[in-house]
Amino acid sequence: MTKIKQPEMCPRCESLKPETLCHSPVKNAWIIYHCPVCFFTWRNTEPDFITDPAQYNPHFKFKPESIDTFDIMPAIPELKR
Repeated sequence: MTKIKQPEMCPRCESLKPETLCHSPVKNAWIIYHCPVCFFTWRNTEPDFITDPAQYNPHFKFKPESIDTFDIMPAIPELKR
């Protein structure tokens, strides 16, 4: 059996705090990791362009300190009366 390595950083924001969110009910089938900084989640069985920070699409990466400047998505429409 191959030992599954805990990721060292989040693929999207590269914070050093990824956590194990849950394990598959089938032993060693998959593990879901979670980033408490940017809330990104991924399974260990996803391709490298999702799980490896070096291969993650740079258009979808951001710095954790930028989160406070993000707009609310989707925008909340005006209340109709």
